[in-house]
Amino acid sequence: MPNTYLTADYHFGEDRMELMGRPFSSSAEMIDYIINQHNAIVKPEDEVIVVGDVCYQKKPDMIPYVSRMNGNKTLIRGNHDRVIDNSTFCQFFKTIIDEGDGIVMAVKDVPIPCYITHYPSEGKEDMFNLVGHIHAAWKYQLNMFNVGVDVNHFRPVNIDKIPFHFNAICKFYDEDVWVSYNKINASYQHSRGKLGTYFRPYEKTTTK
Repeated sequence: MPNTYLTADYHFGEDRMELMGRPFSSSAEMIDYIINQHNAIVKPEDEVIVVGDVCYQKKPDMIPYVSRMNGNKTLIRGNHDRVIDNSTFCQFFKTIIDEGDGIVMAVKDVPIPCYITHYPSEGKEDMFNLVGHIHAAWKYQLNMFNVGVDVNHFRPVNIDKIPFHFNAICKFYDEDVWVSYNKINASYQHSRGKLGTYFRPYEKTTTK
């Protein structure tokens, strides 16, 4: 029976390794490694949901590398995917989800539905969110798991492992993992950082 995998943020063609925090000497080395890691576990008959940012936006010509990767692929568009049109993506993906949208999926042993979307800020409060976009900035939030390659050994995540991550969030990680919610950090919420997302503008929030 086919497995289902989740992954995000390949950034094929990316050459800003220091900025990305990726341990590769070149873009070619990175591409080969990601493809080899993918094919080591994904079979041709498996389902793969790519949660955005297939190629670096300045290198859309890297898209054919996707054809070397096993699985029947669905793409949830991210910000770096804007430069590639659907007619091109359709050569490599069986389904394409518009940027900012997502997929609702029931996952065994997760007590609420899961919502799969590129942007964490587009998640759903009443679902467990499976996201990309933020690379290695974090792997877990209280109601989110980052499925991107940067925090998952550059491999896709088997959907059967999602309950493991959900359980870790609920029962094992302590307040040092969730320190962003502590006043040490939370008090800077509106004075540091950038508002909004690449997809949806937000009204500027002011503090008293």
